[in-house]
Amino acid sequence: MAEGVVLIRRAAFDAVAGWKSTLFLYHEGFDLALRLYAAGWSGWYATDIRMHHPLTTPARHALYHRLAARNRIWIAHRNLPVPLLPLYLSAGTTITLARAVRRGGGLGQTLRGMREGWTTRRTQRRRPMSWRTVYRLTAAGRPPII
Repeated sequence: MAEGVVLIRRAAFDAVAGWKSTLFLYHEGFDLALRLYAAGWSGWYATDIRMHHPLTTPARHALYHRLAARNRIWIAHRNLPVPLLPLYLSAGTTITLARAVRRGGGLGQTLRGMREGWTTRRTQRRRPMSWRTVYRLTAAGRPPII
C-alpha cells in the first residue's frame, strides 16, 4: 500500500485499529494492509491514479536504514504464521542488506535496526494471520514472504 494516497473504509480502518504509531516510518502501509486482509477485507490498486512525490531517496534520512530493518522484523513477528517467518525474514534480510551495500552506506544502521527489531519484537502484539489469509494474499499476487 502506498501511504501517499490511500482510501480505506472507516469501518475497516477502525476494525483493525488503524495505523500503528510504534512503526513511525517505513512499512506502516504494509502492516495495515496485512491486518486488513487478515480481518477479511481486500485491497484494490488503482493503476490509473497518479501521485507526485519529489524524487528523493529514503536513505537521505539517518533513521531510514535502522527503522526500515527494525519495522520489517516487527511486522513479520506481529502478522505472519511461524512457518513463514524464516522465509519472509530471509528474503527481507537479503534485500535490505543488498540495498545497504549497493547504495554505499547504511550497513551499520541496517544491522543495528535488525538487532533492535529482533530483540524488541516481543513488544509487538502477535496476531498471526490465518492460512486462509495467506492464500488470499498469494492469490491476489501478494504472497506474504517478500
